[in-house]
Amino acid sequence: MMASTLRQAAVAALSAGAMLAAVPASVQAAPGVHAEEIVRFPSQDGDLTGGAPTALTGRLLRPAGAGPHPSVVLLHGCGGLYAKSTGRVAPRHVWWATMLQQQGYEVLMVDSFGPRGVDDVCSGPLKDRPVRAGMERKRDAWAALAYLRSRSEVDRERVALMGWSQGGGTVLSAYGAGEDGPAGKEGGGFRAAIAFYPGCKSPLKNEDWQPDGPLLLLVGEKDDWTPAQPCVDLAQRDGVKERTELVVYPNAYHGFDSPDAPVRKRKNLATAPGGVAHVGTNEAARQDSITRVTNFLQERVKGTRG
Repeated sequence: MMASTLRQAAVAALSAGAMLAAVPASVQAAPGVHAEEIVRFPSQDGDLTGGAPTALTGRLLRPAGAGPHPSVVLLHGCGGLYAKSTGRVAPRHVWWATMLQQQGYEVLMVDSFGPRGVDDVCSGPLKDRPVRAGMERKRDAWAALAYLRSRSEVDRERVALMGWSQGGGTVLSAYGAGEDGPAGKEGGGFRAAIAFYPGCKSPLKNEDWQPDGPLLLLVGEKDDWTPAQPCVDLAQRDGVKERTELVVYPNAYHGFDSPDAPVRKRKNLATAPGGVAHVGTNEAARQDSITRVTNFLQERVKGTRG
């Protein structure tokens, strides 16, 4: 389906309140991350460091049962995995990780910043970013895939990738590398991928870019940090539209899926016009995105092999 048609369908559905299926109460009430393990594994960035690869850390959540489990790699945005105010995993990541765990997925939250001594990369010139979506972070995503496949309780053929903002841009880079990434090697790449409000300008400029497999793109119509239009244009392109489901949420800003985050302005942003952008929850978009992610993973990752 064309991106414009998808957008119209999403607008109509949200206006009618038809897509607001609630998450089960047990998931909504989850107080935090449980049965959590801190894990360490090497990035695949040795070609960038000129020596030893970066020793990454991650937070792993295992679901009930012995497995083999389908799994999801989660990639944080430019602000990092941890909330600055508390030093704990940011609420958005806690919520999604816990929900996915309760749905039967093994979840690996990758910290690309802490092991490299970086707090965040939201401010400052892009050329000076020490951790980039299309360089270090895509190699971290590939390393996370390899790490999960090394664990006996993980189904190595059912690993998905999911990210937000800069992490969403990392999804597009890691999941659109073709023969240069794991998709072109023995064992293959990620089974499916989900990107929340990524910057789509880089893949749009690359005429050869296309996702390695099924891709769900979720963006906000009013996003003034990573605008929706480049993603709309990308999703309409031959070689992309056949594998991509795009939803553009009306009246939604950046971070629309964050739980209980009133819309506010963020300043000193490197990629936003004038350095300022709105961020915050749109509850209608949030609920619809939960339903879509759940259904997408159920069909593409938990579904029949092949």
